[in-house]
Amino acid sequence: MASYAPLSNNQVSHFKTFGFLILENLLDQASIDHWRQQIWRELETSLETPETWPKQGGLDGYQYDPPESALVHHPALTPIIQQLGGGAFVPSGGIPIIRWPEQDKSWQMPQSGHIDAYGGRWLPFMIGATTYLYDVEPSGGAFIFWPGSHHTAHRYFLENSTHVDGSFLRTKNFSWNLFCDNPETGGKEFVARAGDVVLWHSYLTHDGSMNINDSPRIALFARWHHHRRRAPAFRYEIPEDLWKYWVI
Repeated sequence: MASYAPLSNNQVSHFKTFGFLILENLLDQASIDHWRQQIWRELETSLETPETWPKQGGLDGYQYDPPESALVHHPALTPIIQQLGGGAFVPSGGIPIIRWPEQDKSWQMPQSGHIDAYGGRWLPFMIGATTYLYDVEPSGGAFIFWPGSHHTAHRYFLENSTHVDGSFLRTKNFSWNLFCDNPETGGKEFVARAGDVVLWHSYLTHDGSMNINDSPRIALFARWHHHRRRAPAFRYEIPEDLWKYWVI
């Protein structure tokens, strides 16, 4: 397991510029094995018996066993989040999401994605993390993100501050493309080995993708809120400086 605390100046600069940072081999094998065991137990099947795999989903409302074993509490991530937020970022949720194989379909890069916190009720947060329990190859259901799109979302909210509560979803002709206007780069697959982690800014456009390979993509997600997330003055503020509430 590699050590990434503290992050280097170059890593911090990369995160601020592109809105993501990939940390290879961050998580230990014991944690990966523990997550694999509990998730397959919950699904009542195994990696070795594909004929018994669900066709979709399977982990709605999942609870880590024990709760402190969730990715958001992992000791390899805690000092990194501390470094970025100076102690102001607190653990939130994030359940495992599986992309089961669909080998009868053709893979295509998603044309746009979304930003989190606006699916049901408005829950603003600061930073997310994604990892896999098994290696993910191209076209294998990878987490997709749009580098630099956090700046696009920030500009949008600076110009439309009242929309930060999610009301942008109800605007005429709304499209998620508003938040990923970076045609130079397009979407990027997080192709990675088990235990690699990608950190992503909360404004970074991202999405899932189709898995046409023969192994399920099992991803774990974690999110950290600012401790003032329930204060109206904080929730509705759109700072000119995107990093006002960070220490980087």
